Amino acid sequence: MKAILFSLLALIGLTTLIHGYVSPSVVFANSPAAESSALSAVKATIDDVVRIAELHRGDAAQKVRRAELREAINPRFDFDEMAKRSLGAQWNQISAAEQKDFTVVFSELLARTYLSKVETVKPGMVSVDTERLDFPRSAVKTSVKHEGDTFPIEYRLMNVNGTWKVYDVIVENIGLIANYRNEFAGIIRKETFAGLLKRLHDKVA
Repeated sequence: MKAILFSLLALIGLTTLIHGYVSPSVVFANSPAAESSALSAVKATIDDVVRIAELHRGDAAQKVRRAELREAINPRFDFDEMAKRSLGAQWNQISAAEQKDFTVVFSELLARTYLSKVETVKPGMVSVDTERLDFPRSAVKTSVKHEGDTFPIEYRLMNVNGTWKVYDVIVENIGLIANYRNEFAGIIRKETFAGLLKRLHDKVA
C-alpha cells in the first residue's frame, strides 16, 4: 500500500524528535499562557518511547517492549479522529458499528506501523524547526534525513481537554490522512466499504 509506505516515513520523524532535537522557533497566536506547547508534549512522549526501548532491548523482550510502547503512544495520537478523517464523507454513510470496527482496525494498523519503526531509527535524523500555535491547533515542523534525502515533516495537533493529540502528519506538502483517504475512496468505489474493511482486517491478521 502506498499509504502504508507513506506512514512509515511520517512516523519515523515523530519517533526521532528526541535524538535530533534543536531549539525550535515558536510562533504563538491566540494561545493561553498556561498551555504547554505541542512540541513539549510530543517530546515528553518521545522521552517515554526512548526510555522503554532502551529498557527492553533485544528480540526476547520485543513483546513487553511493544506493549509498553503502545501504552506510551496511545495518549499522544488521536486515532479516532485520524480514522474518521481518513474516510471523509464515507464516514457518515456507514453505521455506528462499522465506524467502531473501522476505527479499531485502522488505529491498530497505524500503531503497529509506528511501533515497528521505533526500534530502527538513528540519532541525528531529525531537526525540529518551528511550532506554529493557533490554539487549539498547533503545527510542529521538522526535517528528517532518511537514506540520503531530507524530508520536511509537519505534525498537526489539536488540544483536546488540555492534551495535545496528533491528528495528521504532512510530508512534503502531502497529508498522511489525505493520502489514506484517496486510497480508501478508490478501494470503496471498486469493492464497497465492506471490501476495504476486509482488506484492513486481513492486513492486521
